[in-house]
Amino acid sequence: MKWWVTVAVVMTAVSIAEAAETGQPRTIDLQIRSDARVPTHILRDSQDVVTQIFATAGLIVRWTDTAPQFTVTIVPQVLGYARASSSVMGVARRSPDGLTVQVFFRQVQDFARTYRVDLSTILAHVIAHEVGHLLLPGGAHSPTGLMQAGWDRALASKAVRDSLTFTEAEASRMRASR
Repeated sequence: MKWWVTVAVVMTAVSIAEAAETGQPRTIDLQIRSDARVPTHILRDSQDVVTQIFATAGLIVRWTDTAPQFTVTIVPQVLGYARASSSVMGVARRSPDGLTVQVFFRQVQDFARTYRVDLSTILAHVIAHEVGHLLLPGGAHSPTGLMQAGWDRALASKAVRDSLTFTEAEASRMRASR
């Protein structure tokens, strides 16, 4: 992880910790599981970026293996879609078993390779996007920001520059929803 990302995460964590004392920010509990062969450092770096994305939106992410609010499972490739080469990189589901996200690792790898961007950064943004669907009332896509439906080179570039975030309206709705 780059030193400036570490500094940003630490600074954000301090701000969030101070805000938590007043009872303001919402905390979301995430669990991550990998059924794909994702290197440990990629998962760890992705978790750090996911934490930062939600911190920017004013939410605290707590990674846990017990009683998660959301379970994120990274699977090798698209399951249940018409073709394995689908551009779909993830899906969010509400089921009797809970709120789950599936991320299709092969598609995330292909996207990162195509646009020559850091894999852990793109993986993190896909995770945040899918969790966003579960946190946002209606779960709709947006014409701007992280919740855009169509991902391209410009979006990949924003992700690498740490400027691909939830819009302020989305962040506000996520903070308000329970």
